[in-house]
Amino acid sequence: MTTINPKATNAMKRLRHLTPKSTIFVLAFAAAALVPAYAHATPSPMMAPENPPVTSAKTAPDASFRSGGHLVRLATYHGQKLIIWEVATWCGSCKAGLKAFAHHQALIDRSNLKIIVLRDYKNGGYPGITIEKFAAQVAPTLLKDPHFVFGDATKELAAAYDPHHYVDIYQLIDAQNQIVATSSAPSVTFGKIKHFIASDSK
Repeated sequence: MTTINPKATNAMKRLRHLTPKSTIFVLAFAAAALVPAYAHATPSPMMAPENPPVTSAKTAPDASFRSGGHLVRLATYHGQKLIIWEVATWCGSCKAGLKAFAHHQALIDRSNLKIIVLRDYKNGGYPGITIEKFAAQVAPTLLKDPHFVFGDATKELAAAYDPHHYVDIYQLIDAQNQIVATSSAPSVTFGKIKHFIASDSK
């Protein structure tokens, strides 16, 4: 003999009395409850360590990035002091970092430093504005500054310089093409960049 759950029977009776409009509402609510949690997720950045263990300098690998509709090789800048900084355009620490560069623009303009600001490959896994719009909103004066280059990281560059998929990471590369430091959050670690600028005049 089959036993019928009274609660289930009552639920069925209530459903029979729903209007078509109410039924649609109930079904829509149930469908929303089934949407995976990640569909509602907001970007959660994983930043590079600000003070990673000190390692000996190593040669900066060549790689390409896109800028102004062109593919550019890092080898183009050999012999020049560089910062390669990868950002996500939805990242709060990246926004603060770009403001820090703008705040120290006069210092940078007196140096021979070239700062290559690249939107992360696939923007760190989330949609967002272009790197140009990001710069225009946060620090528009940097867009016309010859010390700054804005572009997009390629998969090749991301593999070479950001294998852990951090959304805020930079490398300091000297004129001998050696990576002398890796860090993140320029708004917090700008002292390292100042030291790098002052380390020599080349």
